Amino acid sequence: MKKIISMMMALAMVLALAIPAFATGGDDNQQQGNNNDQQQQNENQEEDTGPTFSEDNSGSAHTFTLTAHTETPTVKVYVPTSTSTDLLVLNPYALSYKFSQEEDAPSYQEQIITKPIYVGSNSNVPVLLSMNVKATTGGNAVLATKSVVADSKVTTNSVFIWGQVVDAGKNAAVPTTEPTLATAYDSSAGKSGNMILVAADVTRTGLYTFPASADITAAANNAWACVKFTGDAVKAPTTPWASGDTVKLDLTFTFTPSMNTAG
Repeated sequence: MKKIISMMMALAMVLALAIPAFATGGDDNQQQGNNNDQQQQNENQEEDTGPTFSEDNSGSAHTFTLTAHTETPTVKVYVPTSTSTDLLVLNPYALSYKFSQEEDAPSYQEQIITKPIYVGSNSNVPVLLSMNVKATTGGNAVLATKSVVADSKVTTNSVFIWGQVVDAGKNAAVPTTEPTLATAYDSSAGKSGNMILVAADVTRTGLYTFPASADITAAANNAWACVKFTGDAVKAPTTPWASGDTVKLDLTFTFTPSMNTAG
């Protein structure tokens, strides 16, 4: 199951994207039909007394066929339908920036400014979250593989961007308060932990595992993860930064059901 969003589109968080879809309501005739079907099914189950036996003293071989059906999990996930054009801001000169023009809106001065993205699950099995990032640069911007803000030898318009996925708790609605996030990139976490180093095309599997829900019908069991990007940029490149120097991130989230543990 894959969900793709672009960090150059408009933001609209959703709380009701469920896969598979659940049928609710319906008219009285439909409900009565469902009840009749269930009653007939119950009667059929009651009539099933198991296999029958007969005596056979011939000594001949007997063949039986056992056919198993597969019990499939219910995987219900929540993702943004899209993201806003100002969700990712390249701010190499550390200017004061606000996402909103409201007077009391917070201002930011980081070189890479992002809003958090929240993805969630309310499934009856643990769900592994994997992510693919495809980065496209424009103008003179180029991607770096390590921090460049303090490296005086780098004079290109280099940008170092990395992301992380952190537990954001359980809540019926999309979280509004960011969880505690790491402030520095950890290369070991970038290989096998909860971090991802942005590149032209990179995939990290198992960045986060959503817990199984005890009751998938209860919205309070919605489990959320916060996805956020940060980084830095060269402060004074040979060619000054311009508005045409851009970075676009296309994100693909993949949700994979996992086995419940005994307990």
